Amino acid sequence: MTRAYDRSLLDRASDTLGRMLDFASRSMHYDVNTMMDLFCASGLASDFERGDIKLIAGMSGTELVYAVLAGSGLAYERTVPRHTGGLSPEYWCGHVLSHMQWETCLTFRQVLTGFSVQSFTAEYSKRRIEFLDSLPLSISEAERSQRLREFGEQFAAEAASSAGRSLSDASGPCGARLRDARLKCGFSQSGLASAAGIPVRTIQQYEQSQKDLRKARSEYIVALSRTLSCDAEQLLGPDKK
Repeated sequence: MTRAYDRSLLDRASDTLGRMLDFASRSMHYDVNTMMDLFCASGLASDFERGDIKLIAGMSGTELVYAVLAGSGLAYERTVPRHTGGLSPEYWCGHVLSHMQWETCLTFRQVLTGFSVQSFTAEYSKRRIEFLDSLPLSISEAERSQRLREFGEQFAAEAASSAGRSLSDASGPCGARLRDARLKCGFSQSGLASAAGIPVRTIQQYEQSQKDLRKARSEYIVALSRTLSCDAEQLLGPDKK
């Protein structure tokens, strides 16, 4: 699996997305799901997924919010950020979503099918209170902030890992999905290739996961879905449009 950018940039990308959602929620009063919908619709999510260095490491979260709103054709007034030191549930949502997208190479829209923002924020808020209650009263404010940051990082990492496994289980290998659909319709590989107008070698590469079907040309997806009498989602997994 070839990822769009190096792991060394993942922490920066995660921080950028986290601060985007923190600012959008805390200062601009957009909930996470709405902001992510706008992020995807604006086309900036696609650039982020491709590893556009200008987005993942060259913009602040505040700048990214303004770019999303402008790209979505929405009017807005600039406001003073009410940053929460990177400790809000919305901030850690951004971390989880960024890590899931990088690890799976899925789109953000696909990632959101395997991640409940509401469940995450509720559980994080609950566990955060429990963690704070467990800290000794004698520690300094600086140490308290550091420990809370470490708690958030660990909680987000565990959530991303769990949600990523669930998403992988739900999606299944695309090559296996294609092979199963082909056999169900009674096609050989060459027969499917001929009927769909796709090179037989390409069909073989998709079924053997030598090529990622999710990244296939849109006309191939349309041709395969039509020939196999199924929806694209049945071949590609959740929410591939």
